Amino acid sequence: MTIQIGTYGWQNPRWNGSFYDPDLPEEWKLSWYANHFRTVVVPSEEVLKLSVDTIDQWVEDTDSDFRFILEIDPKFFLQNRSNELSCKFQMFENHFQGQLEAVICKSTRAKLIKHDEYETVQAGLSRAIVCVDTSGCDHVPDKYGRSGIDDQLPEMKPNLFAIVYSSRGQLLLIRENLEKMKRLNCEKCTLIFNHQESAYHHAAQARILADIMGDA
Repeated sequence: MTIQIGTYGWQNPRWNGSFYDPDLPEEWKLSWYANHFRTVVVPSEEVLKLSVDTIDQWVEDTDSDFRFILEIDPKFFLQNRSNELSCKFQMFENHFQGQLEAVICKSTRAKLIKHDEYETVQAGLSRAIVCVDTSGCDHVPDKYGRSGIDDQLPEMKPNLFAIVYSSRGQLLLIRENLEKMKRLNCEKCTLIFNHQESAYHHAAQARILADIMGDA
């Protein structure tokens, strides 16, 4: 099993001057990112305003093996009619041209995403997988993937897809996470680093470790 490694978004201004050259144009950042990592989570705030024109540009800026993961939260369901959701995600997936890997349904403390809501999202997808936030759902049907923070890894069960968020960059902890993810025996696993300042550095270290361990 290959573990994909990436970060939570790629447009963090704090990365300018470290990961990104200070003179790198904004429109080149995704291409630069895609030369270092193979996947990225598009934060829920970005998905709220996502258009097919933007998706088309992202696809043009990356190679066909690069993968996008969309994160949606309860705000997305409030701003979109339930009877239009399936068609919207079908349109999104078509424009991603095979590069949409998964859609994370992430609940918040104020509101949980209900089963019928992520069922509606999955109905619009033919290849991508809906991953349900384990912190907001006691039982996840087998046909869905799971997402959660690295502290929840011991509670995750084998399934189609596991997406794990981590804000920690210590080499020992990264190695432990990679080993735990490998033991999940999922069909697909992705490790996403979300520390605002150092996510790209943590992800780079994880890629080296995964190569050494034979997991990348």
